[in-house]
Amino acid sequence: MRFPDRATVDRVKAMYPPGSRVVLDWMDDCMAPEVGTQGTIICVDDAANAIPIWDTTGGRLSIVFGYDECHMISTEEEARTTLDWYGKHQPEENARCPRCGALMRGKTARQALSRWADIQVCSFCGQMEALESAGIIDKIPLMKWTAITEPMEGGGEWKG
Repeated sequence: MRFPDRATVDRVKAMYPPGSRVVLDWMDDCMAPEVGTQGTIICVDDAANAIPIWDTTGGRLSIVFGYDECHMISTEEEARTTLDWYGKHQPEENARCPRCGALMRGKTARQALSRWADIQVCSFCGQMEALESAGIIDKIPLMKWTAITEPMEGGGEWKG
């Protein structure tokens, strides 16, 4: 097996910073999660293999550089899947709003349930979603929510 050069490793690390959300497109491994499974990148090793934590299994089967295929979350439906998964793992108290990133003090369940994904949002964002739903203001795409954009900027895994 040939190892990639340093420039390739650095390029892959820049493409998949820790916290990035990816979708599996293809992997030839009997232990691989299903195609379409999402995961959160925890690191890229010195062989340029991206190491995710897969949502469905919690496993860390690497995405082998130059062989396996994945892509960053790129559609509203993929973002909704990520937000729904985050909603199941949202802290019970003092969570961050996945839409705006603000701290939601107190019990998370007392905040607003999003109209666009199965997750709690802050009261202000709940009001904004009501206005969006009524057509009074333009809807903010899920791809622009903090929980989706922050990990892609290398801020680490979004913990909510």
